[in-house]
Amino acid sequence: MFSLEKDSSGFFIIAEVGLNHNGDFGLAVKSIAAAAKAGVDAVKFQNYRTEDFLFDRSLTYTYLSKGKEITESLWDICKRCEMKREWLPELKKICDDIGIVFLSTPTSESGVKDLIDVGVEMIKNGSDYLTHLPLLKYMGTTGKTVIISTGMADEFEVQDAVDAVRSGGTSSIVLLHCTSSYPTKAADVNLNRMLALRERFNLPVGFSDHTKGSAAAIQAVALGACMLEKHFTLDNNLPGPDHWFSANPSDLEQYVSDVRYAEMRMGTKKIEPTDIEKINRKEFRLSLIASRNLAAGEKLSTQDFVISKPGSGLAPKDAEKIVGRGIALNIKKGTPLQWEHFE
Repeated sequence: MFSLEKDSSGFFIIAEVGLNHNGDFGLAVKSIAAAAKAGVDAVKFQNYRTEDFLFDRSLTYTYLSKGKEITESLWDICKRCEMKREWLPELKKICDDIGIVFLSTPTSESGVKDLIDVGVEMIKNGSDYLTHLPLLKYMGTTGKTVIISTGMADEFEVQDAVDAVRSGGTSSIVLLHCTSSYPTKAADVNLNRMLALRERFNLPVGFSDHTKGSAAAIQAVALGACMLEKHFTLDNNLPGPDHWFSANPSDLEQYVSDVRYAEMRMGTKKIEPTDIEKINRKEFRLSLIASRNLAAGEKLSTQDFVISKPGSGLAPKDAEKIVGRGIALNIKKGTPLQWEHFE
């Protein structure tokens, strides 16, 4: 079973290509390469079939593209951006060769099987499919990590989804806090919900980040998220519904850098000095320093030392232990006192 633990980072970053390949295999391949160059851990696609979720072909969708508002058939948009089944093994191999994880969002049992056949270790369930409990149950039988995006869901719907995956009996679960609004405004990000999900369900929780920039991601790192997902495009001016709000290659590179530095700043929960502090404490701390030249055979008195920098000698707490002890060798004024200086 796939583990979120990685040598490079404990924080798992997914570039969500989604529809942004525009139904073009070459664009999908270039997207993988660009995302990998930016430093992500995984690239996600959507191996959906439009027929799985659209019955009424008269439904329309309005979006921004190249700065203009466009309204068109939702069916046409989805059909145009479908991933072909024959792409799956090729894209998976490209990801394997580059050294990043390939994952995808299916919309049917056959779509799940297609992913299992190419050897994925993780399967993503989209927020729109959170209530599709039969599919979630089937995902839970695969033994692969199931990532459940929780956008638009209340506590009881998340519970139903978790129970459905668990009823499959073999898969681990990661929950993604998500606000299904593109791009998400600051007032709607609601990162405390991520904490509530972790506390309520006792599962690893990440953040599907639909905001602009990396500020929300940095906060998510500080709050203990295990995973981030960010929409990605090669060019914000490409035609299609999701390009305008997605991170482009330079955005994604900066995003990954910001997240890695945020994670680095978090450090560990151990109450101990950092490596650099272990070096600096010798200079910055206080220790017991000889206040005059001391000769071997003398008895040390409280007037024979001061508490001062550097911190490379005995600690101030050791003062009572050395008063009255015989001096074993000559000591110059200003020398940090050490145990070997005494009989």
